[in-house]
Amino acid sequence: MEKKTTNKTTSFININGQIIPKPEGIDCTLIPGKVYILKQNRDYDIFLEEDKDFEFPEQYYLSDDDNKFIKKVVNMYSITKNLTLGTLLSGMKGSGKTLMAKKIAVESGLPIIVIDKSVASDDIEGFFAKIYDDVCVIMDEIDKYWNTRYLLGFLDGVKPTCKKLVLCTCNNEKEIDEYLNDRCSRIRYKKKFTSLTKEAVLGILSDMIEDKEKAKSATEFIYSHIDIVSYDNIIIFGEEILCSPGESYESILSDMNIEKH
Repeated sequence: MEKKTTNKTTSFININGQIIPKPEGIDCTLIPGKVYILKQNRDYDIFLEEDKDFEFPEQYYLSDDDNKFIKKVVNMYSITKNLTLGTLLSGMKGSGKTLMAKKIAVESGLPIIVIDKSVASDDIEGFFAKIYDDVCVIMDEIDKYWNTRYLLGFLDGVKPTCKKLVLCTCNNEKEIDEYLNDRCSRIRYKKKFTSLTKEAVLGILSDMIEDKEKAKSATEFIYSHIDIVSYDNIIIFGEEILCSPGESYESILSDMNIEKH
């Protein structure tokens, strides 16, 4: 953590491991690419804690469309004069929404703030109104943990101080406030995650299984037997194939907690 003593634009101080907006004291600069968790304790104090860097599975697969989307979001943030750029990644569980949010955050080159579910919806805007560092903000499962109506001002930049790239994930868009979801000024980009394509499944399994013909046959089996072709399901099914090389796909699937046709 880099510390300075004479930087009037620095927003934070570090007190016993808790990083909070500074009143007066030793400045604490957020580090580009570093991950911080925004938390709130029982006394309603809000602070940041340093977290470990994001890790990605070896078999993490991104299609050309995925990479194009990531590049578009990062590029628009770099050129827009708006202080907030919102992106919503929605769709079924285990489909890779959170991984993509992390990937976009890393590619942005900004300090990364992940908002913990302990932080009250109506306190988020006030926290960011006190800071000046340009940041990437991740709100995972926004439909589950926050009242999104309280986030309208936060995404509007009603109290503009820092420039923010805000990445939200959700499972059910119907649970999000309509005034947040249907406004490009608040959520500029949206990407819906559904079942993985055969190309994506084959790419993931080919990275995991040395026998490429087996990877192909497993891909065909998955599409004819599994209801939800999600990233999580494919990775776990591939691991089961590697652990039980002599067992049939039908036998492997029969014991797994995966919805079947």
